[in-house]
Amino acid sequence: MFKLQSNEYSKVIPFIKSRNELSVFSVIHYIMPGEIYVNSLEKPTSALIQTSECNLVAGDITDTEFNSRIAEELDFWDQLTPDTPEWSDIIPTIHKNPYIRKYKRRRYILTRDIFKECTTALKEGFVLEKVDVNVIKQSGYENTEKLLKWVEEWGRTQNFEKYGTGYYIHKDKVIVSWSISDCSYEKAIAIGINTDERYRKNGLAKIVVSATIKDCFAKGYEKIEWLCVETNKGSRALAETLGFQFNNEYYSYTSYPPVENLYDLTEGEWCEWGMYLEEASKTQNELWVDCLTCYLKSNNLKRVIVFLTAMEQKGTIIDYIKIKDFICYLQANGLGANFDCHEWTNFFESHQI
Repeated sequence: MFKLQSNEYSKVIPFIKSRNELSVFSVIHYIMPGEIYVNSLEKPTSALIQTSECNLVAGDITDTEFNSRIAEELDFWDQLTPDTPEWSDIIPTIHKNPYIRKYKRRRYILTRDIFKECTTALKEGFVLEKVDVNVIKQSGYENTEKLLKWVEEWGRTQNFEKYGTGYYIHKDKVIVSWSISDCSYEKAIAIGINTDERYRKNGLAKIVVSATIKDCFAKGYEKIEWLCVETNKGSRALAETLGFQFNNEYYSYTSYPPVENLYDLTEGEWCEWGMYLEEASKTQNELWVDCLTCYLKSNNLKRVIVFLTAMEQKGTIIDYIKIKDFICYLQANGLGANFDCHEWTNFFESHQI
């Protein structure tokens, strides 16, 4: 496996088939930082392309030497996206986590002629601002670091200012919602959204995304992309409300549940993920916490108690106070009702250190 120099990134273009991940082309054309590993410096036929948005494997799947080295460049928790369906069959064998699991993503496209601009006015006390890195750094607002982390994925502030854009809404000293471009290439740009959990379901996302879309078109972009996991019904609904049209779906692989919000999965689906991760944790110890988290979100009291008991028997140190706090968080969000009972209280009190 060899690492390409940035001036040679174009060598991988001929064998990249999918167009699902705009960040791949953003990296190849030096707009955003990233790394590309290949099986040959002279005439590569296989590649691992690492961007701030994804890790993509592309090209010839039969180079076993290259495939055996892929795991060296990936963290246990890294997602991995196949460029073509052929890669799907071997991803579990080339990743650090042999239990990495396939999930579905959706790609939406927006053009100026189908954009449905949001005209809703902000409620009193909320202020919409365009992202200015220097201003935000000096603001002292809560969530500043989270917002700036998105900007930093462009590598340099100058790159963001030249190619990207974004807006945020703040209330007093809290940045409550922000929409920022993730990456761009030629006349296309991808954008994302995040809203502080305390301020969701107030229509803020639609307002801030609409502002970012308008600025993308003002900068000369002709197409805006929106990517989300299939289970994120809220993200899908937001995109469609603003005029985004579904373009295609594709698969990626993950070591943990592919969710972007607490309510993306049903209790049954959280439990199914818990069972999957419980089996995986028998050989991959790193996964036991994620397994427990899934069982807690599934509201399955009995599985939580059985699993915790089994982990204790293995000698695992368990922070029950942290578990209690997480259950309180779930219940504050209308989940975890089954843990409000004597059976859990008795178990908790008898297992605290």
